[in-house]
Amino acid sequence: MKNWLFLNVTNHEKKLPYYIYGAGADYDQENVHRPEGCPWFQLNTCQSGNGILKMNKKEMKISEGDSLIIYPDVPHEYYPHNGKMIVSWIAFDGFQVGSMFNSIGISKSGIYRLINDREIHKSIKEILPIQNLSFHDQSYEGSRLVYSFLLTLMKNFNSDEKGKSDCTIEKITPALEYMKANISQPITIEDIADSINVTPQHFCLLFKGTLNQRPFEYLNSLRINHSKHLLLNNQDMPVQEISRLSGYPNHSYFCQLFKSGERLTPVEFRKLYRQNNN
Repeated sequence: MKNWLFLNVTNHEKKLPYYIYGAGADYDQENVHRPEGCPWFQLNTCQSGNGILKMNKKEMKISEGDSLIIYPDVPHEYYPHNGKMIVSWIAFDGFQVGSMFNSIGISKSGIYRLINDREIHKSIKEILPIQNLSFHDQSYEGSRLVYSFLLTLMKNFNSDEKGKSDCTIEKITPALEYMKANISQPITIEDIADSINVTPQHFCLLFKGTLNQRPFEYLNSLRINHSKHLLLNNQDMPVQEISRLSGYPNHSYFCQLFKSGERLTPVEFRKLYRQNNN
């Protein structure tokens, strides 16, 4: 199997939300000069060596671990510098790619530093075997793999372009685990912030910057989801007890939150899924 591929993109592929033009792994990067840009999105992650990117009348250095992300129709040039530059690369498009990039936080072409570039290499490498599939299977499997790649990119993208690493899922993971472990207990924002040794104010900023929601919004969704499992796995347990075990001593408040999110009361939810299971 070759360490690169180029697919024949037809109008059939262009109807898909994601499709692939080409990809390569452990690729010895040549000089690329596109004064008119190219008609697809592309990402090149530098595995080793160095290079130069020229774009928007600027010259930028490419170092090991850097990723070039270039939008369609943006004039650019890049090439190795002082020896070889080994890269993993992917070229792709589709009617949902632009909105996906906006969701990730990539609003313009440039050089980005990802949290774990090895996961990006691995995700691209997993695309290469589709060159052995039939034409029909290449289309749909390629679309699925591009979506998987974009999810990997989202996971490893640092939205803070100044390079701060505070707002990452790793930083707040102990707090998420603390909330899950204490889901039945009354806990305060101070308790949660203490789990990662920061002030409540700083914790709220970290949490909102990472998950785009407030800590107690997340905790409430966690508790309501927990209550669903209790409702269905303990058919004879009173709703008031389920409320308590879900961290809500106030039964009325629990029912109000539950109905707001599910559009059903806890009793109606239990009845509906009991009927479905029967």
